Amino acid sequence: GIAGGGGLYSHATDSLRRFAESTGIGVAETQAGKGSLPFDHPQYLGAIGVTGGLAANRVAREADVIIVVGSRLSDFTTASRTAFQHPSLRVIAINVAELDAHKAGAWPLVGDARVTLDELLQHLEGYRSPAAYRDEVSRLRDEWTAEIDRMIAPRGAATPSQHEVLGLLNRFVAPTDVIVCAAGSLPGDLHRYWRALRPNSYHLEYGYSCMGYEVAGGLGVKMADPGHEVYVLVGDGSYLMMAQEIVTAVQEGLALTIVLLDNSGFSSIGGLSEAVGCGGFGTEYRRRGTASGLLDGEPIAVDFAANA
Repeated sequence: GIAGGGGLYSHATDSLRRFAESTGIGVAETQAGKGSLPFDHPQYLGAIGVTGGLAANRVAREADVIIVVGSRLSDFTTASRTAFQHPSLRVIAINVAELDAHKAGAWPLVGDARVTLDELLQHLEGYRSPAAYRDEVSRLRDEWTAEIDRMIAPRGAATPSQHEVLGLLNRFVAPTDVIVCAAGSLPGDLHRYWRALRPNSYHLEYGYSCMGYEVAGGLGVKMADPGHEVYVLVGDGSYLMMAQEIVTAVQEGLALTIVLLDNSGFSSIGGLSEAVGCGGFGTEYRRRGTASGLLDGEPIAVDFAANA
């Protein structure tokens, strides 16, 4: 099964959990669907697609039936339609939007996710997935859990990696706290490695990956429910686009914790630019070289704490 954002919007997480536990079906999550099941649920497979992990993607590759709950089945989720490899695949898509319910040649179930899941479970009363499948879900889940542990473990270097920062923060924040992110390499790492325990504790603007959204988005999350602590995760390039929304937060007396990862520019798009032969042009904050006249001088040091 694939849990998308529509399941969260329709408050279908309890229905999804009952469905998974009754049928024994493993559940993968999209970016928008993260938190649909707690990360420690025995049938939780983690992230799927381009920014997904080994458990969800290996199960999806071999699946002959996939039940999709409230997902648009975007390029990221389906790895541009390469994530599902079974020659006789059947997709069953639950979606309130008829257009999305028909994607991937699916059998469409057009309706509210919570209501539809509850009704579908009634029709599947007594069904249990094969024991070999459940064993494979458990094995791959354990393997992926160990890999996450390895990736986010402290390495003792003078400067922590982005993965280490996420691991440290994940251990620190309360399950009811909310993290906010939008652009760069952070969303992919969060999709893979962040361990959510509750619905609606993970807020990613990843439909258009809008740089500069993070601080303003975090402010909106805090205004919507001031009772939760909000952690904004942002790279230095995205932060410098709209950091001034901190002033609005101060004006409104709303506290945000901003975790900024500084890589002297736009490292994510720089890597992509270099990968297609463009040399990462304009993606680093560097001084213009005296002799060359190019942006190849020393990195520009920004005191982000003082700026904030």
